[in-house]
Amino acid sequence: MASNSCVAPHNITNLKHQRSLSTSSCIPWFAVLSMECLAIVILNITTIIVFVKQRQLQRKSTYLIIHLAIADLLVGAISGPMQVYAIMAECYGKIWDITFSRISLAIRPFFPFASLVNLAFISLERVHATYRPFKHRLIKKWVYGLVIAFIYLSTICKGTIGIVTDWPINVIWVYCSYFILLVLVCLCYISIYIKVRCSHQHQLHGAAGLRERKLTSTSFLVTSASLLTFLPLTIWESMIFLHVMSIPNWSTYLQIGSTILTLFLANSLINPILYAVRMPEFRVGISKLMYRRTPQDHRNPVEYPLRNL
Repeated sequence: MASNSCVAPHNITNLKHQRSLSTSSCIPWFAVLSMECLAIVILNITTIIVFVKQRQLQRKSTYLIIHLAIADLLVGAISGPMQVYAIMAECYGKIWDITFSRISLAIRPFFPFASLVNLAFISLERVHATYRPFKHRLIKKWVYGLVIAFIYLSTICKGTIGIVTDWPINVIWVYCSYFILLVLVCLCYISIYIKVRCSHQHQLHGAAGLRERKLTSTSFLVTSASLLTFLPLTIWESMIFLHVMSIPNWSTYLQIGSTILTLFLANSLINPILYAVRMPEFRVGISKLMYRRTPQDHRNPVEYPLRNL
């Protein structure tokens, strides 16, 4: 449901012939997914504003986190609504043109994949901060700009290959891309764990080192939560693609697919929540944003001279 490129075309055709679900059954899922997309947009806009305005969070080590919030924002603003439209189109029996279908299948996963690539680079950046803390502080800003450009370049390449290739080559390419990113993230955090457990040198970096280690642990939680939200979709579509299970009737397909899509989009929803739980500076920034004083509150009180009574 979230990425129909992973389902064999003949299976989808047979499934649509078996459709017996009333279109009114799609309305609850439309409401749930629409509200989730709206929440994603609101929370990630708040995250971006807080990271940009809060002085304690204006560090080079948070650049990729800010870009992750931008990618998640675009998931809620573009990819998510396109997924909802795809579900509604299937509910009403709309037949997609093959060219439009390929373009849609390239655009819909664009920002979720960019978010996942961003998480992989955050993992690499945390490895560099753990093993080479002093060199990490000397990294220039243009390096982060180059990394962000590479994130979108790799995402465009992945989407282009998905358009120009046919099933099952495009499906194999997608799975290989996700598998490589998953292995890279796992290796990064395993190496960080080994470094922290087997070396006491990290204790010598003072407050800055403590701040970086806390950011590393927060990044690990964000990455782990994101991978967990990707996992149900990967398992579901792998089972269909490998014919481990036959595609059920339309009603079951809609319910399972929409549930998995809800979890998949939650990947872009949980990050601001984790930041609020793990980062005191982020909570302070939210408080300032919500309870911002008016100009009248900042005026000095007027002192009146005492009058003789």
